Amino acid sequence: MNLDLFLFCAGVALLILVLVAMCDVSVEGNKRPEPSHIPAPPKSNPVPRIKFQRFVVKSMIRWEQMRGKSFSQIDYADKEDMESLLYVIYITSDKPGYTFEVFRQVMADERFMNAMSSDLGRIMEIVAQFRKKTTVSDLGSTEGSPEYIGSIVSTLIIAGLDAHYALNEMELCDLPLYLEAYERKRKEEMESSRMWTYFTMLPHIDARKMKNGARDLIIFPWEEEEMRKEAERAIREDAARFEELMKTKKTDYYGVEKDSGNLYSH
Repeated sequence: MNLDLFLFCAGVALLILVLVAMCDVSVEGNKRPEPSHIPAPPKSNPVPRIKFQRFVVKSMIRWEQMRGKSFSQIDYADKEDMESLLYVIYITSDKPGYTFEVFRQVMADERFMNAMSSDLGRIMEIVAQFRKKTTVSDLGSTEGSPEYIGSIVSTLIIAGLDAHYALNEMELCDLPLYLEAYERKRKEEMESSRMWTYFTMLPHIDARKMKNGARDLIIFPWEEEEMRKEAERAIREDAARFEELMKTKKTDYYGVEKDSGNLYSH
């Protein structure tokens, strides 16, 4: 009896092992083949993008400090001038601070250089729409070395222009507006001071000898320029009248006219 029970249990166990083996073979047959592990081609490094939105006066001042010359003397074909310009725009645009040497190493990538130059060109095109027909050198004196943007802006700030706006918000196309307003105000103040000086002196001098009034005390440079332009205008008018005079026929002076082929006198 025990032998029969043992043989029955052994038969059941063998049957279970056969069924498990058949299931494993079926599962292995239905598995998807694993993909081959072929390495993907390396991706090209994207061009780093640093978007420049504005070109403010502070950037120009920083460029003058780096290059040691007026911004009016910038040469856009000079590599060092352009690298310095892109660097100062970068550090004045609230970007992470890096030294110029580190920045130049990044600029060695031509793609990076071209991307930044493209942004700068776009900004220049936008600003050029609002710029008067005035070069940067016209903002300074016409004698001696060109005026620095930093010197002009510092003068405007001392005169009352908000320093934060002048450095961090004002663009090159706006600078002539404030400079003209400053020059106009300065002229008015100087002319007013001269007039009050003239009135103060008037009781103590012979006013008949001062035919030009307060101008006899001192003539300002812009008044000399106005007088020169007025003299040139008068000369041109006299020359035009002289030309008209030379074109006039002599018969007009003798009162002789030609009428139907006959001459008669008035």
